[in-house]
Amino acid sequence: MIAILIASAVAALGLLRLQRLAFPAAPPLADQAARWERARSRADRRSQRNVSAGEESWSTKAAEWFAEQLRTKRPDDLQTYERDLAVTGQPMEEWLARTLVWFLIGLLGPVVLVLLGNAAGLGVPLLAAPAIGLLFGVVAVIAEVKKLREDAAAKREEMCDALSDFLDLVVMAMEGGSSHAEALPTVAGKGTGWAFHTLADAIDNARPNGMTPWQALGEIGERFGVVELIDLRASMNLAQDEGTSIRNTLIARAQSMRDARLADANARASKSTDAMRNTLMIMALVAAAYVILARVLFLFTA
Repeated sequence: MIAILIASAVAALGLLRLQRLAFPAAPPLADQAARWERARSRADRRSQRNVSAGEESWSTKAAEWFAEQLRTKRPDDLQTYERDLAVTGQPMEEWLARTLVWFLIGLLGPVVLVLLGNAAGLGVPLLAAPAIGLLFGVVAVIAEVKKLREDAAAKREEMCDALSDFLDLVVMAMEGGSSHAEALPTVAGKGTGWAFHTLADAIDNARPNGMTPWQALGEIGERFGVVELIDLRASMNLAQDEGTSIRNTLIARAQSMRDARLADANARASKSTDAMRNTLMIMALVAAAYVILARVLFLFTA
């Protein structure tokens, strides 16, 4: 009797599973829309790189899969890296593929060297190779991340310098009689370098997209992680809401950015001065120790 009941339960579970496989429930609409959006984003990123799905290397495919998993499961952790990569002009998949290759080189390099050494009769312990390889792989990944952070910081600093110069020129143009709507595209088109070109493109594309220039610059700040652009958008929106003069707001913002640049330059100069002073002190101590040590050795050996 018990055997019959167990067999009936197993058969019922099997029929229920078969029914679910044959007639699966429709996925939620939000999940379908999110899946479609991720697929469209992948296709757009692939078209921007001018690479078809069949022409991608194994490292690019692995990096694309890893990036998609991060975007789906850990979007907050990936946001910082996306901003750093955006400001440095690197696609996420290419950077992850390069990082993956360096990790594999650091991971497998010691293993290959140990195998070659053992083949030559050196007798190196084989168990030490994976640990050393893992250490080298982690160091390679840390080095790539550090390089990305340093490059992104340099690009953001360049953008802040260009924004400060841009606001100064806009204020000068407005003091000469131009309105801010005329001064913004004119000044942006006069500058050189990628930062000025980015500002000019944002201002030129603002009106066709139904945005104000400040909103367009704020979107650039959000994409690149430049806080000064976001603050500029907030200040100008606040000035428009309260009816404050845009000219006075721009003058105040330009002055604050000049003061910030001056304070940063003074801090760097002080840091360089302290480093030079410390270096000179170390050199003086080494020279004094050399002279004193020579005298002491002479006394003991005389």
